[in-house]
Amino acid sequence: MICPLFSRILACACFIAGFVPTVSLADPDKSRLEIGITIRLAEEWKASLTTTQRPFFQAMIEQSEFHLNDGIPYNRLIEMFDNKELDCVVLRVPAPFEGVITANEHVTFDLILYIRRGDAPEVRDSLLIGHLANLPPVSVPYDSRIEFYGMRSLEQGEKLLLEGRIDGLIAHDGRYKDEQGLIAAPIPPIVHVRLGLLCHDTDYARFLLGQFDQRVQTIRSAGGREGAISEPVESHSPIL
Repeated sequence: MICPLFSRILACACFIAGFVPTVSLADPDKSRLEIGITIRLAEEWKASLTTTQRPFFQAMIEQSEFHLNDGIPYNRLIEMFDNKELDCVVLRVPAPFEGVITANEHVTFDLILYIRRGDAPEVRDSLLIGHLANLPPVSVPYDSRIEFYGMRSLEQGEKLLLEGRIDGLIAHDGRYKDEQGLIAAPIPPIVHVRLGLLCHDTDYARFLLGQFDQRVQTIRSAGGREGAISEPVESHSPIL
C-alpha cells in the first residue's frame, strides 16, 4: 500500500519531470475505454465500407486503448452507457446526452431500401419493411400501406427478405452490392445518417478522442489502406 506522503511526493516528482501518469494506480483497468456499437463488425460488413467511411472504423478498430463491444442491441447499448458500463458509444450525432464529449471526426451513411431481385413492391397494397431496431422513424416513398419490423441485426433481415417474410430491408448503400438475390429499390435514399464516437467526459477520454481524430485524418490523407481492416493487438469477448 502506498502511503499518502509517498503519493504526494510521487505526484510532485511527476509534475516537475514534465509528465503526469495517464492511469491511476488505484484504477489500472482504465488504460482502455469500453466502446459500444450496435453494428456487428463482421468482415463482410467492413468490406462493404467506402473509402470515405473506412478511415473512421479503421482508426477505431486499430486504436489499442479501445476495447470494442459490437452487435449490442440499441436499448441495451443506451442502458450500458447510462450506467457507465461503457465509456463510449457510436451513435447518431448530435446525440441527446448531457455530460458527454464527441470526437470531431464522424462517418456518414445513406440508408437505402433493398428488395428481392425481380420483385415489384410498388404495386402491392401493403408492405412489411425490415430495419435495425435503433433506426428512427423514416418514410418510404410508396403509396402502399407500410409497416415496419425492427430487427436485431442485418443478417436477420437479409434472411427474412430472401425467404419472402418481409418485402424490403433498409441498410446502408453498398451493403449488398455482391448479393445476387437482393438489389437496391429504384427510389432515392431513405435517410442520411451521421455517426460519431461519444464518450463520458473525462480527461482520459478527451486525450484518446484527440488521438482518434488524428488517426482518422492520417488514414484519410494517406488514401486509406487497401485490404481488410486489421484488428487491435489484443482481442476480448464483447459485452452482451
